Amino acid sequence: MRRYFSALVLALLAATAVAVPAQAHAELKSSNPASGATLDAPPKTVELTFSDTVSLPDGDAITITGPDGAKWPISQAHAVDKTITATVGADAIAHAGAHTLAWRAQSDDGDVISGTLTFTVSLVAQTSSAASTTSSVTMSAPVTNAPPSTTPSSGGVPAWVWILVVLLVVVGAVLLIRRRKT
Repeated sequence: MRRYFSALVLALLAATAVAVPAQAHAELKSSNPASGATLDAPPKTVELTFSDTVSLPDGDAITITGPDGAKWPISQAHAVDKTITATVGADAIAHAGAHTLAWRAQSDDGDVISGTLTFTVSLVAQTSSAASTTSSVTMSAPVTNAPPSTTPSSGGVPAWVWILVVLLVVVGAVLLIRRRKT
């Protein structure tokens, strides 16, 4: 019996020795424009703040699609520490309605994370020439908690737990079979 107990202890030690701690990915913490925000005019810049350091992935880091399906021109995207910023092109044609901002970022571990958020542009109709010369952009304050749709979820049970369970079942089965043979 002592020999089987030693085998079980060695199997458990082997399982925990090869278990690698889970690498957490950066998550979107806030954005400007904020998810669900209503703007009087299109934003001039986009700012995404993450929980960890990120860099720009290959391809587009930020795309904005209007309600008509047209993509806005995005330029000068750059990542500094935990923040990605980009400039919205001045020739972006905004239509009133819901707009989708899709983002991609590369975590420190090299994995690319992505998500989407929506904001609404409500273009205020100009009634006089004086009103047309003064327009205002109301940017909402950054949201502190990103909605569930913007954060990738790893979810589930860590792999090392499943490895440990499988090892326990295998060792238990071996012990049961050997015990019945004697």
